[in-house]
Amino acid sequence: MGRCSECTHVAARSLAVFAGLVVVEATLMAAAVGHGPNAVTFPLVEQFALLTTLWGSNPAAALPLVMQQPVFVIAHNDPAGSVPTWGLYYFPFTFLVHLTIAVLTAWHWRHPAGHRRQLGLLVVGGAVLAFAVTYTRLASCCTGGPGWALEIWLLALAFDPTSTLLDWAAIIPRLRAFYSYLQLAIGLAGIALLIAATWRPRQKR
Repeated sequence: MGRCSECTHVAARSLAVFAGLVVVEATLMAAAVGHGPNAVTFPLVEQFALLTTLWGSNPAAALPLVMQQPVFVIAHNDPAGSVPTWGLYYFPFTFLVHLTIAVLTAWHWRHPAGHRRQLGLLVVGGAVLAFAVTYTRLASCCTGGPGWALEIWLLALAFDPTSTLLDWAAIIPRLRAFYSYLQLAIGLAGIALLIAATWRPRQKR
């Protein structure tokens, strides 16, 4: 009974942390763009019947489509246009990574206070890993679809030359070939910090 109660508490805390992480990301996005979110959609749920039918006939073809459908999207829709001003896209992999961060954080709460170093590593590592898998869209610069947050941010700088002294329009084409490696490196750094935060050496008897 005690173990069941503990699992329930961890699950509840995980959901709270997950929701808090999403709220923080949406707030940062809204602050950067200047428009708060006013729409939440669930594309994966909306396409679930179609994807289920496709999965039954051809799982190999259905799996890539499932991974390309966001679990949910938080956006600001401009009433004057059909294209969202901005959007945060939580694809299945992004969703699972955020959920893992939330579970690790909730699990850390089980231990007594006094692990400030671990907590700090957990927060920093979670933020770094979440950034590595965050996909956004900005109508002001990128209408072709969502992209990695860093790539979209650099494109936004290129479309607004007055925001920086660097000529990002000339730099971005040279960086584009390294985006995937940089994204992987940031993700691995976040994982390493999370491992350091959750790893506890065995005490000698």
